[in-house]
Amino acid sequence: MSSAEKLANRLALALCLLIAPAGAQAADTGGYSPVAPGGTKPYLPIPSFRDMMMPDKPEQADEPQDDVAKAARPEAPVDPNADLAFGAFQRGLYQRAFEEAKKRAEANPPDRAAMTLLGELYANGYGVPRKPEEAVRWYQRAADAGDPRAMTTLALARLEGFGSKKDETAAVALLEKAGEKNEAEALYNLALIELERANAPQQAAAAARRMKRAADLGEAAAQYAYAVLLREGRGVEKDPSAATEWLRRAAEQDDVAALVEYAIALFKGTGTVSNEAEAARLFRRAADRGNAIAQNRLARLYAYGRGVDRDPVKAAAWHRLSAAQGLKDPWLEGFVGTLDEKDKAAADALTARWSERFGPIPRVSQAAMTSGGETTASSTKQ
Repeated sequence: MSSAEKLANRLALALCLLIAPAGAQAADTGGYSPVAPGGTKPYLPIPSFRDMMMPDKPEQADEPQDDVAKAARPEAPVDPNADLAFGAFQRGLYQRAFEEAKKRAEANPPDRAAMTLLGELYANGYGVPRKPEEAVRWYQRAADAGDPRAMTTLALARLEGFGSKKDETAAVALLEKAGEKNEAEALYNLALIELERANAPQQAAAAARRMKRAADLGEAAAQYAYAVLLREGRGVEKDPSAATEWLRRAAEQDDVAALVEYAIALFKGTGTVSNEAEAARLFRRAADRGNAIAQNRLARLYAYGRGVDRDPVKAAAWHRLSAAQGLKDPWLEGFVGTLDEKDKAAADALTARWSERFGPIPRVSQAAMTSGGETTASSTKQ
């Protein structure tokens, strides 16, 4: 994780700390309340440039998703008007991306997007040695040329002191300049900073308006954050239905925390019509991306047959994957203990096959971190 991304996590953590979770309600697990892997608190990351370039994974019906089939696909015909540097970056061909970007950055006139890409390559050591100072130099050149994404990334570097001295004033100025160009990520960052500083209702309201601008522009993390603000009534009037709608929009972009919280809302019928089958599908999407909360919820659904056909073996396998990340569930542990040896062996095989494909997701949804956000699979159907 780059220094800029670490800073994003710090700023977003401040937002979650400022927004108190909804009142907890009792679950059927003896007061069990899940925590993030490693016991960390929830936070909202600022999407990195790298994350935005990551290809989507196809869904599979019966087991976690795999990139092997994707890698085997033939490449599409070359478009003479295509951005060769970014195309190479997307495919992980970083040396080629560097060479193409360098040519464009040194052309007359220089290409500002290519300069931004060079900054990203140097910042993360993709295809070149990792050089924070060189990364900042390219980000600065691109920002001076008017590239709003470079302004945003440079602002994060200034806030953290990545490749340069810390300078919060300069960072905020860069974010404001990028925000004027409707750079959604810059608006999102500014909203987080404003929420961190807000000590009066009008300041929180201004931050909420900026967050909505970013959400309207399609920033998935902002859509999720705005949903949280609507749910908690911070800077805006409480509106559970609107909060659920914004969760839906973020979930449609595969924002993992939104997938989990929207699935919870669908399961419980919070601000929307209850749909357990769709909730299970969304939990599966988040679980396939390694989210421990989603894996835990999916295990419970398989154990009870809610939204999916009852399958004790899959319940045990998903439980073991979530438990391996630090999310303990005494009820599920007891459930797995009731399985016969054949089913336990089958669960062991599934866990072994799936575990190599999973890792912890950086952001864990806030509602799912509280007992009030749990899906209580054993509760009576309404």
